[in-house]
Amino acid sequence: MERERRHEQVADGGDPQKRTLEVHFKLFGTDGVSLQSRELTKALAARDWWAIPCASDLPSHVEGLMLPELSYQSSEAVDLRKRVFSTGEDPAVATDGDSLVTEIIERAEPIRRRIEDYLDAQKIPLLHVRNVMSLPYNLPASLALFNLATTRPDLGFLMQHHDIYWEGPNSKNFLSPYQQINDLMDRIMCPSLPNTRHVLINPIAAEALLARKGMVGTVIPDGFDFDRDVPVIDELAFRSELEILVGDSRPVDADDLVVAMPARIAINKAIELAIQFVAALSLERTALENAPHGVGLNRRFSTTSNIVLLLPQGEDLEDNRPYFERLLSYAEHLRIKLAYGGNIVVPDQRLQRGDPDHYPFYGTYRAVDLVCYPPEHEGFGNQAIETVWARRPLAVLEYPVFKRFVRDHIPHYITLGDPEQLARMAQFGGLYQLPQGMLEAAVDRTVTVLADHDLEGRWTTENFNALRAFCGMDTVAPQYIRLYTELMKEVHTR
Repeated sequence: MERERRHEQVADGGDPQKRTLEVHFKLFGTDGVSLQSRELTKALAARDWWAIPCASDLPSHVEGLMLPELSYQSSEAVDLRKRVFSTGEDPAVATDGDSLVTEIIERAEPIRRRIEDYLDAQKIPLLHVRNVMSLPYNLPASLALFNLATTRPDLGFLMQHHDIYWEGPNSKNFLSPYQQINDLMDRIMCPSLPNTRHVLINPIAAEALLARKGMVGTVIPDGFDFDRDVPVIDELAFRSELEILVGDSRPVDADDLVVAMPARIAINKAIELAIQFVAALSLERTALENAPHGVGLNRRFSTTSNIVLLLPQGEDLEDNRPYFERLLSYAEHLRIKLAYGGNIVVPDQRLQRGDPDHYPFYGTYRAVDLVCYPPEHEGFGNQAIETVWARRPLAVLEYPVFKRFVRDHIPHYITLGDPEQLARMAQFGGLYQLPQGMLEAAVDRTVTVLADHDLEGRWTTENFNALRAFCGMDTVAPQYIRLYTELMKEVHTR
């Protein structure tokens, strides 16, 4: 605990040359970027390098720069984004584009000034910027950091891109009808500047950056502290307090089989595939009931037990409400039991000691039997990593980064195929659908693993050891320290 207190309160200590301002829209949620930031911050502190947060959501006990203007979920940011990326049928008017650029410039200046003043006051020579320079969710924030980088060559900028706005299924959301906006994004997003270095979390993104911008970035996988213990929670109490959204209204109990889809609720997560998986697994309940040594948390799956799909977090739910409503209708159609933990699950660092009403996100893995992780697109896929760390079996749709960069480091998993094999339904707004043969094969393999506890143990142990060698913090943190050091040397010798 003392080490964690130290890395949360660093503004008044540490070697100034070993201090980084970590900038993102938000840093204290259960989204992948927030979790990655906290992982790296802790690992850096253990190596006497201090990362000081700058975001819109700093808790009151954390030292750093609280900057509400960095939010991409505020009413002001959402309104600007709707106007910038308007999908209305009226043709774009050039003067509208000019006025939008003027507004962005005006809103960027206070952000730039606040960050610059804080850097100077705290004598911080380096910024680690996550996604703000690659996703135009808040263009004033992106412009503010671009202007700071161009006017302060004495500062180093490590720009990390978890996602790139012209890649993946969300790219269509960032097409502006105003050429002035498109020109602005081309100029300021992922900029090539003398005092910047670029980090990508997978080689596909690195190739995209090279193709579009002509820049060579450094590829570093998302890192995880495999030595951390899974937080202890009361698994049975947690299960009983979950909100039942669809299906049997009885509380989830110890004898139920819980399949988690632990990512946030967003359309690229293709959660409908997890619904299909649970529905198909429910058809094999006789095999699960007859397993010689039982299945599930208490090894007592019986004729009265349920197979439950758990969505444990509510991060960004309101931003994806229409998709969520379609999922609920689809889950009801397939007659599965769907549980939700977003009202009781919080980021681990936000959990207050003695709080009886909430549970830490990482601790929820203790209460699940299997993870189904089916995204069509991910920058890396932190929930796959967390599943391996928690020593749970993994069923996964082999999204492109998983196939290219991750799967060779996870020896054992249940495949759901890959996105190219998916079809679209005519109903439910065109949700994805798995091929029937692939779904049946995945369910058969799942039943085998759940019923054979020796096999499950071997799978999860070998996965843990292999993935730790690839993206454990002992591997990842030194790579960032090397980049920080090299960048600062370049800045000071220029």
